[in-house]
Amino acid sequence: MLFKMTRKKMLIFTAITLIGVSVLLGGCGSKQGNTQTGTSSGTTTQNTEKSGEKVIGVSLLTREHVFYNLIEKAIQEKAQGYKFKPIIMDASQDSNKQLAQVQDFITQKVDAIVLAPTASAGIAPAVDLAKKAGIPVFTIDIKAEGDVKSHVATDNYAGGKLAAKYAAEKVLNGKGKVAIITYSEVQSCVDREKGFKDALAEYPNIKVVDVENSSGSAEKAANLTQDILLKFPDLDLIFAVGDPFAVGAVSTIKAAGRNVKVIGFDGNPEAIQEIKNHGLWVADVVQHPDQIGGKVIDLIADYFNGKSVPPQVLIPPTIVDASNAK
Repeated sequence: MLFKMTRKKMLIFTAITLIGVSVLLGGCGSKQGNTQTGTSSGTTTQNTEKSGEKVIGVSLLTREHVFYNLIEKAIQEKAQGYKFKPIIMDASQDSNKQLAQVQDFITQKVDAIVLAPTASAGIAPAVDLAKKAGIPVFTIDIKAEGDVKSHVATDNYAGGKLAAKYAAEKVLNGKGKVAIITYSEVQSCVDREKGFKDALAEYPNIKVVDVENSSGSAEKAANLTQDILLKFPDLDLIFAVGDPFAVGAVSTIKAAGRNVKVIGFDGNPEAIQEIKNHGLWVADVVQHPDQIGGKVIDLIADYFNGKSVPPQVLIPPTIVDASNAK
């Protein structure tokens, strides 16, 4: 049995590489350095002060996920319209690195900071440092503790409910066993899980039999899926709170020869392609990162112009299946 399990793991990891290498959080593609848009940090600050441009320091959770690539693109495009100068950094999912980036932004005397936090609680010291320096902080995608002017994100709770309703009515026909692969260190993913559970409570014949934490790792999600399949031979569906984890789940299910359906969350191109293939991945909750990136810059512009900004702006997600995947 141990020998067979080892061979399965090798198949799973190979499948992950082939199916989803470009979407995996913390493990996709080649890592890009902590680059900026524009010149070096010191020169950028000096030049923008002379020209009167507003400088926006942005620290992204990662550049190894298409979701954040699209947010970055939207920030750059919207900032150009306002004649803002964004300095965009990659925290590489490292809280210490993100704290150092915020300290660099403070040293450069940027006019505002945008964070996609590595951890909701762990980034609080960085938010506090910015507040003491008189620099407003805005967050995207993941909430941060501390004095944040405004937060822009997908309505993750509503997205979880969308996934549950689809699972219950389009896949399970009101009856079945479901497992969840979550990411409990990140509040946005916790909200997705909660929305999913709350919506399924309306279907008494559908049971959530297991919830496992991937801790942001697609490989761990693959291993967890293997364990779930062994524990529940009659499992019907897995809800993965992020597409990278859905990739791991699908790979494992295929290797095991099981017919367990998967619903993901993100709307990555690879997810859409899998759905179009009419396979195990039946649906995906789609976020709109272009709207998130553009909206946060709009809010910063309003703040600079003395307008009040809402503490939170939630962007409604949509759901995609084989009938509307493009």
